Amino acid sequence: MKTKRFLLATSGATVDGRTIDAEHLRQMASSYDPKVYSARLNIEHIRGISSEGPFRAYGDVLSLETEEVTVTFNGKPEQRTALYGVFDVTEDAQALNAAGQKLYPSIEIHPDFAGKGFAYLMGCALTDSPASIATDRLQFTSQLSAAVPGIERFSREEQGDAALLEFDTATTPETTGLLSGLKGVLDSLADRFAPKTPATPPAQTTPADPAAAPQGFTAEDLRTVFTELATSIDTSINALRQETRETTDALEMKLSKLQEHRETTPAPTFRARPESAGTNGNYAKTDC
Repeated sequence: MKTKRFLLATSGATVDGRTIDAEHLRQMASSYDPKVYSARLNIEHIRGISSEGPFRAYGDVLSLETEEVTVTFNGKPEQRTALYGVFDVTEDAQALNAAGQKLYPSIEIHPDFAGKGFAYLMGCALTDSPASIATDRLQFTSQLSAAVPGIERFSREEQGDAALLEFDTATTPETTGLLSGLKGVLDSLADRFAPKTPATPPAQTTPADPAAAPQGFTAEDLRTVFTELATSIDTSINALRQETRETTDALEMKLSKLQEHRETTPAPTFRARPESAGTNGNYAKTDC
């Protein structure tokens, strides 16, 4: 699941006595390409040798960019170069974040990537003790705005400047149908009641007949418009309701299968007792 961008690191002194080079951050942003080398997310810079937790991969870094930011130290502002990144995180990362664990990013810098003379991001850890100053606190929050493009459920201010997860805002056929239907009704309304101006107005030789002048909306006109509008909304909402029901049913099936798997699968530490052939009732005498 794709995240919004958030601050990964700032240049200058770190809390553990090192220094992050601003030029390295700029080089990382300009050179990063997942097709060349994809930086993965890990826990505390530890790469596991299997897919089992906790030291599995938790996603990928999709893109990087830099900006100049101001960091205030004891009331004194300081300009720093900030590296921002966008993640693609796994469900494990979301669950970990929801539990309040490993809430900050920590970047891994290679100062001379493949001997090419520029810095590159090799990975990014999820940690509770970042070395860099002013990193964003990560908060992976699902948004209900996936079905309505352009509307977010939570703002950055409401989340305390936390980096929020956001779904791709691709419209579904149902939402497209709803918007198109409403647009069609409104266009019909505009066409129906827009004043019609002839290309060459006829010369007025006699006083205009008031009865022949264009009239305004009638009750029947408005009834027709609102009937079309209500029908369009009702049809689209029913389609959305059906899609939601199908999605819910699919999730319930997955949850049921997951629960069955958990109940029937032994724990990783489980070891079956070796079979015993027995001694056919002949027991050796031993001193206790």
